[in-house]
Amino acid sequence: MNMGIKKWVMKQQWRIVQIRGIWTLFYGILLLAITYVKYVPGLADMETLGPFVFSGIILIIFLFFGYLYDRVLFMWAPSQEVNLERNPYQYVPSPKDHVFWFPIYSALLDVSEELATHFDLDRTTIRETREYYSEMQALRPERNEDIDKGIELREKFAKTHQFSDIIDDEDS
Repeated sequence: MNMGIKKWVMKQQWRIVQIRGIWTLFYGILLLAITYVKYVPGLADMETLGPFVFSGIILIIFLFFGYLYDRVLFMWAPSQEVNLERNPYQYVPSPKDHVFWFPIYSALLDVSEELATHFDLDRTTIRETREYYSEMQALRPERNEDIDKGIELREKFAKTHQFSDIIDDEDS
């Protein structure tokens, strides 16, 4: 297949996916408008055109507030996303992880190990996961070498315990 055709088809697919939300919103509003148009003065006299005018007005109001939310009030900014991606502290546990998540992980691993023992299943992965969390819990964001150690631990654990077969090993 020609690269120009592939590019055009992919662009059309992207456009369809992007517009799907607006079409769903419009059809939902249209169904509500058909139901309630008889209660709106002025639109009830328009017969078939009434629900379309009513849904168009509601859709324009909805899109106006969406524009206001996104562009004027700046509730989202690309710079926030970049800040999160470049945050070196994401590789070491936060105080919330130490206080909240690690005890939950520990309890889940205990229960998993008890069930594996009861049903006579292999417990190697449970033990390796427990070792991983034990090493991660020892790391602190105040120490720079811990950030490097956290990155190394996560990469090693992700390579040996993939949660999906879709993940490719880039180093191989």
